[in-house]
Amino acid sequence: MVFAIRAIIEVLGFPEEHVREVTEKVIENLKKEEGINIIKDQINKTEKVKEKFFSCFVEVEMKIHDFNKLIGFCYNYMPSSLEILDAEKLTIPVRELTFGLNEMLDKFHQYNILTTNLTNKLKQLEKQKPQ
Repeated sequence: MVFAIRAIIEVLGFPEEHVREVTEKVIENLKKEEGINIIKDQINKTEKVKEKFFSCFVEVEMKIHDFNKLIGFCYNYMPSSLEILDAEKLTIPVRELTFGLNEMLDKFHQYNILTTNLTNKLKQLEKQKPQ
């Protein structure tokens, strides 16, 4: 199943030029993704949001060629917002749904391992800290 979607991807950081460059790089990378076709993209003006932090976001409309790719897009690009434009009701082949869900579970496991490792490292550092 092909999904027509609209997404907003935000980049936050500093300095301002770096935030803009990263935002442009996000679009470049999306255009190279197999199974993703960009229909329209618009990078908005970079704005200061805190003392030295800047934010820039891009609105992008695209076609994503299956559910697994849609899940991958969500994890790899972390859009702030996602809207499916072309369907009110979805019919997804069981195999496609299975692959997409397994992709999601794989990412959850990776994040769980990372979080556990960081928590353990923090505990080690706290034990080493002089009282």
